[in-house]
Amino acid sequence: GDDSWKRHPAVVGRDVIEQLGRFCAQAAADYGISEITLIFHGGEPLLMRRSRFDEMCTTLRSMEVGFRFNFGMQTNGVLVSEPWIDLFEKHNVSVGISLDGNRQINDLHRLDKQGRSSYDRVVEGLRKLQAAADAGRIGRPGLLSVINPAADGAATYRTFVHELGVTEMSFLTPDYTWDEPLEAGVVAGIEAFLLDALKAWLADRNPKVSIRVFSELLSALADARAMDLVHTYRDDYRNIISVSSNGDLGPEDTLRILDPRFRDLGLNVATNNLRDLLESDIWQEQARAAQTRPAGCQECGWWRLCKAGRPVNRYSRAAHFDNPSLYCNGLQAIYAEIGAFLVRSGVPLDKISERLAA
Repeated sequence: GDDSWKRHPAVVGRDVIEQLGRFCAQAAADYGISEITLIFHGGEPLLMRRSRFDEMCTTLRSMEVGFRFNFGMQTNGVLVSEPWIDLFEKHNVSVGISLDGNRQINDLHRLDKQGRSSYDRVVEGLRKLQAAADAGRIGRPGLLSVINPAADGAATYRTFVHELGVTEMSFLTPDYTWDEPLEAGVVAGIEAFLLDALKAWLADRNPKVSIRVFSELLSALADARAMDLVHTYRDDYRNIISVSSNGDLGPEDTLRILDPRFRDLGLNVATNNLRDLLESDIWQEQARAAQTRPAGCQECGWWRLCKAGRPVNRYSRAAHFDNPSLYCNGLQAIYAEIGAFLVRSGVPLDKISERLAA
């Protein structure tokens, strides 16, 4: 439902980059922010000319006064090349690759414009990034994988770790809301994928492999301070701002699909500051969503860990964010599996219970 991209230029302009840099510098000064993570997203960011990307990063770096940028990029990987890696090294850009599974699963939704498989080219791009990381030029590339309900979670994990040698990844639940007319078995398939991937990861017992969606949960159940951090920040998207190529400001971009009010804020980096955003109705609605336990979660013992899941998966037109996650049953199974793993590994059950009840 979000077709606002049709009103935006295909490539961000120099004026918007300068305005974004000033917006960030003012935000850092006003709120005492020392680091701002800026992720080049898309569309496909590698469609930008390399000279323009170099210029963009140089411009933004020149505005680091009293704070610093952490640059990241999310790409489909097919255009990764040595000249691009030179720029990632020059500007200290961390890179994530979007890959949904093995060739069969990935090619369900990621064919090129001629309808051809993109899998081999994605893997080739990944290999180039891994070689650069092995040489100490850039950080290790990670994978972001959107879950397909028909895929095997354990097999996908093994493809990523055992075949592709990836050590950092996360699995993303599809952006379905409670209003989606889903076919039977879709939600159950997504939940099964997560649980099977989790079991494969736990069975490996490889501390070098991090799966963000699981690793944060395991740390929280094992450590009181980590639990406090997860309870405070998990799926609270108020610290995420999307900036369109025309400079329009908005919330985390999965929220933009929920309703026009989440994408048409009337705010822009050229004319507004961070305070305008934080005081907007959309940010206040996000605050209520992050701080209020939905009616369906009142009796749930996993609340401190879960916070009702990703906001997009909680949403309905009737109740807005006052719902548990669409994937609630699957999430509870994941929490229980991680808890059982920790108990088997020697973590006292009463300590886990204390952290959940604190």
